[in-house]
Amino acid sequence: MESLRFDLAGGPWYVYAVFAIVAIAASAYLYRVTIPPIDRRMRLVLIGLRSIGLMALILMLYEPLLRFRRSETVEPRIAVAVDVSRSMGMRDRSRDRASDLRSVVERVTDRLSDAADVYVFDESVRTLTGDIDTLPLKGFRSDIGAAIRKLANVSAEVDYGAMLIVSDGNHNSGEQPIYSAERSGMAVYAIGIGDSVPPSDVRLVSVTSAGVGVVNEVMPVTIDVEQAYITDRTATVILNDNGTDVARLALPLRQNTPRYQITHQWTPSSEGVHLLTARIVDAGSEFTQKNNAAQTSVRVRKNKKRVVLFAGGPSPDVSFVRSSVEQDPTLQLATYIHREGAAFYEGSPGAGALNDATSIVLIGFPTAYTPKSVIDDIAARCRRGASLLFVASATTDYGKLGALSEFLPFRVASNRPVEVSITADVAAVATADPLMRISGSDADAGVWNSLPPIYRTELFAEPTPGSVVLARFKVGSTPIDEPLIIKRDIGQMRSLAILGHGLYRWRLLGQGPAQARGATTTDVLQSFTMNTMKWLSVRDDERRVQIRSTHEAYMVGESVAFVGSVFDQTYSAVDDAEVRVVIDAQGASRTIELAPKGGGQYAAVVGSLPPGRYTFTGVATSRGVTVGRDQGTFSVSEIGLEEQTTTMNASLLRVLTQRAGGRFGAVDSLDSVLDALLRDPRLRPVVRTSERELALQHLPWIVAVALTAFALEWFLRKRRGLV
Repeated sequence: MESLRFDLAGGPWYVYAVFAIVAIAASAYLYRVTIPPIDRRMRLVLIGLRSIGLMALILMLYEPLLRFRRSETVEPRIAVAVDVSRSMGMRDRSRDRASDLRSVVERVTDRLSDAADVYVFDESVRTLTGDIDTLPLKGFRSDIGAAIRKLANVSAEVDYGAMLIVSDGNHNSGEQPIYSAERSGMAVYAIGIGDSVPPSDVRLVSVTSAGVGVVNEVMPVTIDVEQAYITDRTATVILNDNGTDVARLALPLRQNTPRYQITHQWTPSSEGVHLLTARIVDAGSEFTQKNNAAQTSVRVRKNKKRVVLFAGGPSPDVSFVRSSVEQDPTLQLATYIHREGAAFYEGSPGAGALNDATSIVLIGFPTAYTPKSVIDDIAARCRRGASLLFVASATTDYGKLGALSEFLPFRVASNRPVEVSITADVAAVATADPLMRISGSDADAGVWNSLPPIYRTELFAEPTPGSVVLARFKVGSTPIDEPLIIKRDIGQMRSLAILGHGLYRWRLLGQGPAQARGATTTDVLQSFTMNTMKWLSVRDDERRVQIRSTHEAYMVGESVAFVGSVFDQTYSAVDDAEVRVVIDAQGASRTIELAPKGGGQYAAVVGSLPPGRYTFTGVATSRGVTVGRDQGTFSVSEIGLEEQTTTMNASLLRVLTQRAGGRFGAVDSLDSVLDALLRDPRLRPVVRTSERELALQHLPWIVAVALTAFALEWFLRKRRGLV
């Protein structure tokens, strides 16, 4: 239904009516006597023309508007997102996922009829075309978050009130889908496909390392393994470095132990990119052996990266952070600690002290006595790519942080140097971030939230654009909506801020009493500091040319692609570069050229490659001058992400639906989930009203009417000889 209304923005209509009457009266008064006299008919015509001209001019001053209002009843629809990745074609211990998937989709479409639109997704999202029975389940990855975001964006046009996800929940690409569900504004329901009880199987979950190593420096490589229903035996884990076996590790498997972690001290002997592959052999009878291998890449450097620590004075926080940094063999630490006045114990830090720093740590720094030149030197080094870690204290002078404001992940609204006791408040979803990961399990949030109290001044801060709040805090049992831990990762700059002090209490009061009782504890401060320093320094930010494959591991048949970025010496984007990449595998090489995408970004799609390990070297040139080089590795194998998990991830789907106000159920509870979906209040018809305005004073016809009326009046006056 659409309605039309005429309004005057410049004032009430009755005021305009008064002015219109005055205009008519004034016109009649002026034409009461004319020289020479005219007949009554001509007098009325002239009075009318002048009145029309005056009323048109007054109307323009009152800004006339036409308001169009449209009201319609909208019935929100339902978006059905069906997972078509390779894992959906697996057979579980007791169920055939492909059969369950097709049965569920058929029953859903019959039940929802014309109220639903069906989409399919793996790494991308697209509308279902054809019959689900003939749809191949061949996707190489599952990105549930992308499916939610895409359908939430489509919702603005199609009016989706809810979505139903049909998947095994094994999300292995893209950002955490829980965040996408919370931001979508839709009710999210899910039907889980697959068996949540694992079959008899051994799975190599991951191979992890620091990501960056130093030649001839020992670095730990951690191998995580899971098993279910395997008889007691001893398997072997083989660690391979660039095609050469470097270790054979015994893995005693026991029926009552589901998770294992092996740490091997590996010493890289050469610089460059090393591909570490771990695989399990001699594990006995398994459900599948396609998940018995995993890999990671390590960039080995000749020299250590340099970390410079500035502190406002000696403190336990400085001691504990310094000891944590010194335990990383890839880092070299230099410290500058304030003493009385503007002096430092180690001597004055000149500009040269920061020349090769990759990371800068500020603990209780700057203070009221810190020289401005030191802060300016830190800011200059950050502009050249150094990462920044800020830890607050009671003596921090926030007024002097202005020079570093463009790098810090927060802005200060106000601060009073009054200490309060606080405890960390970490949401479960925040522990998915690598910085907050302690053990990698669902219990990490509980570990953070059970830490002893630390201190904080009465500081009110807000995150800068692009920053992410990883932790807030509580005063007593009251949650405070203020950040405690914030990170920022934009362009060439990474920074992290901890807006509290007394971090040493996390170790002394958290570990000490438990260790005295003989209990096993987790050193949260050590883990967090190590994670932070790896995150701050693992990336070589000063490489102006960066080229990488979109994934470290591909499956046979999956398209290989490259992306790159090129910057000049001032870190301005270079858009006219020629970027060539040479891909090498067992002596055979292939050269491709990356196409410019704007903003210094380049990309190319290679297509599918045979199984094997590949190295690549890229060179960027601009106007005949070499800008820089980069290199890396990737692999193509028949071992894919989709085969790594043999069970349905019911916990992810359950949390996902809870956060979005929906409901989760397995195949056997499909009808109850659909009943709840159809009763969801977000699917009720709603009346939506839209209004648009047309400003008539901007149209030329009002002026045209006034000018025409005055012109005709003048013409008739001249014809009659009026003076």
